[in-house]
Amino acid sequence: MSNYIQEIKQGNHLSFEIVFRLYHKKVYAYFFKKTLCQDQAEELTQMAFIKLWRFKHTLTEDFTLDIQLFKIAKTTLLDYFKKAANDEKNLKIYHAERVESIQNVAQSYDNKQQLEVVLDCLPPTRKQVFVLNRLHGYSYKEIAEKLSISPRTVEKHISLAIKQLGYLYFPLFLLLLLM
Repeated sequence: MSNYIQEIKQGNHLSFEIVFRLYHKKVYAYFFKKTLCQDQAEELTQMAFIKLWRFKHTLTEDFTLDIQLFKIAKTTLLDYFKKAANDEKNLKIYHAERVESIQNVAQSYDNKQQLEVVLDCLPPTRKQVFVLNRLHGYSYKEIAEKLSISPRTVEKHISLAIKQLGYLYFPLFLLLLLM
């Protein structure tokens, strides 16, 4: 077998193919015993032999080829389990974030629905002025120009809207002020 080690180190494809045929079933059996999955065992077997070829320059005649191959197989399996654990962890994080996002969207929708109900109790112009100021961030001057009214009228509409909403819907009104 040390002859195969030298030939593989030199890049001899035929020797590698012989080693592949000699050890494929043993390596596959090792992976199948550990994973209990035919597809996964086959994929890991392929990965182990790819690593054997890729790192052929690290082979040594101090150990038999099967010991070196199974060391590669063991590290391949450990890498697989680490990746699987990491993938599962990332999937759980993604799922938790999605659930939170969906809950936030639902809460936001509920808040918007409640806000619409609250704002519908305002007269149309007062509602428009209040929405432009509190929800869209327009200044009194910008609203006045947009609606062709005086800034003092805008100020009066905002004041009346705050009073009206504060009396009727205080908790939701606080939320609205914080937006």
